[in-house]
Amino acid sequence: MPITEIKLRCLDDLTDQKRLQRRLELRGYVEKRITGDGNCQFCAIAHQVYNDQDKHDRVRKEIIKELKSNPNPYKEFRFQYEEYVKNMSNDAVWGDDITLAAAATVYGAKIVVIQSRKTTPSFEILPRSGKAHDKVIHLSFLTNLHYNSIHLRKGACTGKENKEKEKNKEEKQKEEKKEEKKKMKEEKKKDKENKNKRENMDKKSRNKFHRQSHFSVGMSVPLEGEEEEEVEKLCRRFRLTDFMW
Repeated sequence: MPITEIKLRCLDDLTDQKRLQRRLELRGYVEKRITGDGNCQFCAIAHQVYNDQDKHDRVRKEIIKELKSNPNPYKEFRFQYEEYVKNMSNDAVWGDDITLAAAATVYGAKIVVIQSRKTTPSFEILPRSGKAHDKVIHLSFLTNLHYNSIHLRKGACTGKENKEKEKNKEEKQKEEKKEEKKKMKEEKKKDKENKNKRENMDKKSRNKFHRQSHFSVGMSVPLEGEEEEEVEKLCRRFRLTDFMW
């Protein structure tokens, strides 16, 4: 799980309001305060769609039209559906998950809601199949109390971009570990080569000492680096083939 998501979930010691504000900060959102008069969900959507929260009445009417003309996707979630739609048509009646789902379809947009609930930092609602959702409506929700319109702070990253950053960071760390292992392997190989060189040099020194020990004092001994055939000639001259190696 990305670090940002872990932070979003670990805010249990805060009040709902503080928890919501912390989550918005972590994701780079800024809130547009919406009037709390019972129309907050419709006002927040109006601000997102029309950049004017005062057009909440228009948004409510467009959502109610969707609920009436296409009841099948929604009626299974509400007992006495016709009565529900009639009541929702009135001013200052709070919107709910059904009106959010209808709004997603009406405006052909994905709706992203950052909320204060402990166990679920956010949720998304997509339009019904057949509708494009390249547009996104961003809302904050103080659970069971109030909706606000939110937008990304300039220069901030979306949740998707944050996940991408976390992924890139993890990949970079893996690459660095891989390079470190490769470097350690090369150093180990170099150390082994140096050890072999030292052992060869020691062996060569021992051989030289061994050759010298087989000759009398004053005898000419081949210097280090002379050809092996010189040593053979010297041995033949003094008939010391017993000491050939």
